Amino acid sequence: MKTLKAKPLRKNATIGIISTSSPQRDPTRLERGITYLESLGYRVELSKHALKSTAGYLAGTDEERLEDIHGMFADKRIDAIFCARGGYGSPRMLLKLDYELIRKKPKIFAGFSDVTALQCAIFKHTGLITFSGAMPSVDMADSFHPESEESFWRILTNPEPLGEVKQSEPIEVFKKGHAAGRLFCGNLTMFSMLCGTPFLPDFKNAVLLSEDIGEEPYRIDRILSQFENCGFFKELSGLAFGRFTQENLRPTTVPQRTMEEVLKEFTERAGLPTIANVLYGHQAKKLTLPFGAMCEMDAEKGVLKIGESALLND
Repeated sequence: MKTLKAKPLRKNATIGIISTSSPQRDPTRLERGITYLESLGYRVELSKHALKSTAGYLAGTDEERLEDIHGMFADKRIDAIFCARGGYGSPRMLLKLDYELIRKKPKIFAGFSDVTALQCAIFKHTGLITFSGAMPSVDMADSFHPESEESFWRILTNPEPLGEVKQSEPIEVFKKGHAAGRLFCGNLTMFSMLCGTPFLPDFKNAVLLSEDIGEEPYRIDRILSQFENCGFFKELSGLAFGRFTQENLRPTTVPQRTMEEVLKEFTERAGLPTIANVLYGHQAKKLTLPFGAMCEMDAEKGVLKIGESALLND
């Protein structure tokens, strides 16, 4: 598929903020995120339904959230679209998303977690490279971690290829080798729930970087087993694991495995070059990465390199 790229984010650009998934836990967090963006000189437009709450866990009805997404892509004043937060709800809209509109008016689209479903569908049906990482009411509301902040603005404003992904902690090598292909980065559960739908990108010769939160080891085992049964390990070029953030494990009547044990076992079952400990996940210190850009992975040295510009170089 021919990829689409948005223009880099320029100074004094206008950023549209939408709520694609769950409602704001605390609207003042989003207010602080907007204040942060405005302090950098950006203009911010909040979508019509961004502060709504419907059915408990949705930021508006499906129709309202779709209206906001379509409105931001159609509005000539909007240069980039940021998703306020994740949660749950974006998969409900995939069948009705106007992919032709997005294809005709490509813009920076940034989000994380539940937004993975939208990023998968948008890439599959338009080829638009989007951005997976920091969000206004999550990462920007209070103290935007300096490493996360640098990663976010660097990739959204610089049309040059990112090159080697730099992080303050060493990348681990689970299985040596080299891989190259499109980088599909996102939430493991979201990738899983798109199996069997027309919204999952083609994994052939791709590098899959995944993370998750609140999932116990046996559930990650189940998802990776599903991927194996779907034949993904035979299609992918390489695997990369971000952070699998857990709270306390619930008591069980059988011994629990560690997350590392599960990930390492499936690394061997997949037989693919694999790296781990990528600073990418539900945590303050996170990378923002281009969903759909070409990458190279050196699982001998523990290096991930983005060799393709994720933005138009004009």
